[in-house]
Amino acid sequence: MLVEKAAWKMNSAQPYVGDVQKVRRRGGSFLSMSPEMKGICIVVGMIVLCVIMLLFMQSMKARTGYEVVRMQQEVVQLTKANDELNLEVAELKSPTRIQKIAQDKLGMVLPDAFVYNSKGTTVERDVQVTKRIVD
Repeated sequence: MLVEKAAWKMNSAQPYVGDVQKVRRRGGSFLSMSPEMKGICIVVGMIVLCVIMLLFMQSMKARTGYEVVRMQQEVVQLTKANDELNLEVAELKSPTRIQKIAQDKLGMVLPDAFVYNSKGTTVERDVQVTKRIVD
C-alpha cells in the first residue's frame, strides 16, 4: 500500500511544491545562465539594437528627403510668383502707361517745348515764352 501511494503521487497531475520552486529558480533567470549563453544573448541583443537604430536612421533619412522635395517645390512656386509680380511691376512702371493715364484721367498734355536747366549753367538760354490763354 505504501508503494502504491508513492507511485500515485508521482503520476498525479499536480506537481510537488518543492519541484515547482526549483524550476522557477533555474529556468527564467538571466543570472543562472551559463557564461556562453549570456555572451550569446548579449551579442544577439546588440545586433537587434543595431538593426533598430539603422531602421530609425533610414526612416529619418526618408523623412528628410521628402521634406527637401517639398521645399524645392515650394521654392519653384515662389519663384514663379515672384517672376509674375516683377512682370506686373514692370508693366505698371511703363512710361507709355503712365503717359496714357496722365492724358486720359488727369487731362494733362505734353508741352510744346522742353527747357532743361542745371545748376552749373550761368548763361541764360533763349527761351520763347508762350502767351497764356485767358478764358
